[in-house]
Amino acid sequence: MLPIGAMPHRFEPVREKLTQILLLTPEENMYADVLDLLLGVFESEFGYFGYINREGHLVCPSMTRHIFPQCQVADKDIIFRREIWGGLWGRILLERKSLTKNDSHRVPDGHLPIGRSFGSPILYRSELIGQFHFANRGHDYDESDVQLLEQICDFVAPVLSARLRHDEELRARHAADEEVRRANLQLTEKLDELERVNQALIDREERMIELKAEIERLRKA
Repeated sequence: MLPIGAMPHRFEPVREKLTQILLLTPEENMYADVLDLLLGVFESEFGYFGYINREGHLVCPSMTRHIFPQCQVADKDIIFRREIWGGLWGRILLERKSLTKNDSHRVPDGHLPIGRSFGSPILYRSELIGQFHFANRGHDYDESDVQLLEQICDFVAPVLSARLRHDEELRARHAADEEVRRANLQLTEKLDELERVNQALIDREERMIELKAEIERLRKA
């Protein structure tokens, strides 16, 4: 990765727009909004911005806006399990380095045709946390594109890491809240059952008292 500061004439305008999106855009739109910006920067027809989830799989929320409407692959999913990582995009993830291919790509039936593509991994403190990938520009991707994308990855990495950590904390909090809710529900059900049993015992005791009183009355009659 290149240090932030190289190629300022291309990076600075992108950095300013990225900052606004990353800090102000709600989670459900952030990935696609970032991708919209960078598709224009790299003059690309297609692309994706994905993150690595806690199971180690690639998740690409931006695909639902850009690729799914045109892709004819059956059973499309935004989650790409690690065991199916392949092709250029998979090598980028597995080798953790930027790669470029300015030739036609072999793709599955129904997949969008890919003529050129390049991408970079997003690393934070040596941990793989995401990926950018772009495809189908009218002319070749070159080293200047790779350098710019690596700068973007370095800039995005700490923000993405913080957002992923925040999302994980929210999921943990929601899971804990749900566990407390279930425990409270179970406790309420047990208390209700105890109340029913207690009331049944009270009713039985009252009937026993009435029965004894009736027997005593009959004895005196």
